[in-house]
Order: sequence, then C-alpha cells, then structure tokens
Amino acid sequence: MQAISFVSLLFLSISACAADSFQTALQLYQAGSPQLALARVVRDQPSQADQTVWYDWESLRLTLLSETKQAAEILVRAKLYPSNAPRDFLQKALGHGAWANLERNQNVAARSLLAQLIWQFELNPEDQKWARRLIIRAYLQDHKPDEAYRAMLRFQQDFQPLPQAVAAEFVQGLLAENSVAEATTWLAQLDVASPALLALQMKSGLIAPEAALLQARAALQQNQHASDYAAIVAGAAELLKDDRQQINALEQWLNVSETEADSALPLQQLWRAYQREAERLGNQAQVLRGDDAAWLALAASLGADRQGARILYAYITQHGVQAEVRETAQAQFYASLVSAQLEGAAVWIFDVAPWGGKRLSDAEIDHLLLLLSSGAPRTMTRSLYFTAGRIQEIRKNALLAADYFAQSVWMSDLRAPDAVALRGVQHVRSNLEQLGYKEDADSFERRVTAQALASKKTISKKPVPSKVKRKK
Repeated sequence: MQAISFVSLLFLSISACAADSFQTALQLYQAGSPQLALARVVRDQPSQADQTVWYDWESLRLTLLSETKQAAEILVRAKLYPSNAPRDFLQKALGHGAWANLERNQNVAARSLLAQLIWQFELNPEDQKWARRLIIRAYLQDHKPDEAYRAMLRFQQDFQPLPQAVAAEFVQGLLAENSVAEATTWLAQLDVASPALLALQMKSGLIAPEAALLQARAALQQNQHASDYAAIVAGAAELLKDDRQQINALEQWLNVSETEADSALPLQQLWRAYQREAERLGNQAQVLRGDDAAWLALAASLGADRQGARILYAYITQHGVQAEVRETAQAQFYASLVSAQLEGAAVWIFDVAPWGGKRLSDAEIDHLLLLLSSGAPRTMTRSLYFTAGRIQEIRKNALLAADYFAQSVWMSDLRAPDAVALRGVQHVRSNLEQLGYKEDADSFERRVTAQALASKKTISKKPVPSKVKRKK
C-alpha cells in the first residue's frame, strides 16, 4: 500500500482549553464545518461522570453524527445512555436512534423506537409528522406496502392539507413496491411537473412507456430530480424490454445516489440487467460459460461499444472460473465505469461487491489501483484514485480516503488546477479535519497552492533572446 506520508510528516498535536472547547465546536458546526466540530467533540468531551455538562456535549455529538451520516456510531452511543437520563435528551436520542436504525435497514428496531417517541413524549406537530413519516419509510423498507398504505391514510387524515412533497413521497414509495392502485390515491394531489406523477401515469397505463421515456429524458437533460427521472427511464426501458437502455438509466441513477439506501434498488436492478445482457451477447457470439479466454476476447473485440465491454467485464467478474481472470475483469470493469464518468456508480458497486463474496478489502482496492495505473495516462490514474477515495469515505476510513485524494491531487497539472484537482483538495481537507488534523489540512493546501504559484512563475518567465549580429 502506498505510504500516507503527508499525514505522518505534517501531524501536529492539538491542544485547547476544555472550558472553551464546547463553544468552539458549536461555532464550527454553525459555520458549516461539522467534521471539524465532531473531531473536537470526540477529543474534548468530558467523562460521563460529569453529568452536568456531558449531556450537552452528547446532544451536540448526536447532531454531528447525523449530519455526517454516521448511523453505526449513533447506535453504539445509544448503549451509553442510562434510563434516568434527562427527558429532553432521551427524546432526542430516540429520534436519532430511529433514524440510524433506518439507515442500517433495521426497520423493526426503528419502528419500536419511533413508537416509544410518539407514545411516551408530547411531540410538537412537526416532530409528530417527522416520526410518522419515518414509520412509513420503515414499513416500505421492510417491503410491507399494505401497512405503509394504511399509515399513509392515517397521516393524511391527521395532517391536512397534505403537502405535494409528502404526496409525492407516498406515491414513489408505493410504486417501488408495485402498489400502483394504492398509489393512485394521491394522483390528484401531485404537482403536474412532479416526476412522481409521470412515474404513476406510466405504471398505471395512463401514458405509454415511450411517451414517459421521452419526457423523462428531456427532464434529465436539465438535471432536475436526476435520480427520479433516471428511475422512470429505467422503468420504461424495462417495460419495453430494452436492457441496454435500462442499463444506461440505472447506471445514471446509481451515479447520482447519495446514500446506501438510495443506491440499493438501482444496484440490484443494474446487476441483474448486466447479467441478462451479457448472456445475450455471449449467446450471440456462441461463447460457452467457463471459457474465460473467450469471454475476455469477446469484451476486447467490442471496440467502440464501451458499454457492451463493461457489461461483459461485470459478468466475468462474477462468473470467471480462474481467479486471475476475475481480477483482470474486475479491474477493467472499475476502469470502464470511471472513464465513462460513472464514478458514483463505481463507488457503490465496488463498496458492496454485488458479484458475491466479501466486499473488497483495503489491500485489494490498493492492488486494483496499482494494477490499473501501470502505463495508464496520469489523467486517468488520478480519476481512479479519486474514486477510490470516495469509496473509503463512505466506509468512514478518513485517513486512507485523504491519502487517495491527495495522490489524485499530485497527479493533476497544478499549473492550472481543474475541477477534479480542486475537489481533491477539498476532500483531503474534509477528511483530515474529521480526524482533527486541521493544521495538516492547512499545510497540505498551502503546499498545493505553493506548487501552483511556483509553476506559474516559471511559465511567466520569458526567455531572453540571444543577440544576433546583423548582416551589413
């Protein structure tokens, strides 16, 4: 594995007065730096024995953990809370715990905590709505659309008028469970420009898949509600039995997914579509399953059909007989996604490893990068490392994420840093600050800036022309 030398060389210990640290953490959060605020809380929060201030710190910690999407850590913290904790703190802890269980797809536990929250505390109307909507979400994630539908009807009865955004949420949740008839309950309450309305019209047969496809594509060009419209394109393509078009839409949908929960459905559908289309290509070329060399040759022969090659590499990653062949296909599959500007899709796919078995270890990701970077252009290599940094980010491995992002920055042309380089610097800073290494983040950014300025000065120096003796 490449050494994370910039951290070890630049590391500086941080010391602060504990009495002022809480206010500093609060100010950092309010200033839009939740990672840095959380690092300070982790470092300076007093022991639980000092209950007069511990709950203030812990309340802020819960807020920051939710802001930074650290559901697993919230569930760990929940085990520390005694039953005689202050009532207002217990109410907050139950709410955060319910959200964290939902994020981890532990829906029964989430509903149990939400029930306690609703029945044991006098919630204000907004908190009531929030808790009831989470219960509906928990039923949908548990694939219990009938229970979700009844909860939706009760919600509508108790909180009138129903906002269009909530109606769209209900419709999309029910459509995901193929409860089309139930979803039509809110047809009249949807915004005419809502992707939920277009999806419901298509699935209920009010408009043809071809028409829905055209409308969704037009909306995608404006990048509005990208994941919702990509889902409609994927659904229309499925109805039209067009695997290629469905794969394209699912890749785009997965590419813009922001959370593990958002990525779950398109990832499942995409992997099944990959397998179907690969088998079609294999049958067309009369390639037998198990003939690894023939499958690799078929992928290489597709030339300009990069999507087709990517589909085959995905197939070989799962069905290749020889470990070395699977590794080669896996590397090419990763590179194909990144080169097609589907970095987001690559992140979710290579974190989960839908081809079966254990997800890739840190060492395996590092080996994959080294395998691909040999002889590859620097612009491509830095994108591979940048994407690996994003994988480590969602795994909460901030130190390794910072290392990958830093390497992608140093592979950039810092004479004129482009968007990838600037994003890389931002991600290095974010991950180092999460660890409490603010000085290291500052030093890294100064080094990048200094190198960029030095490059500009070198370029700006004009060569001195040599004197030429004029002919007489």
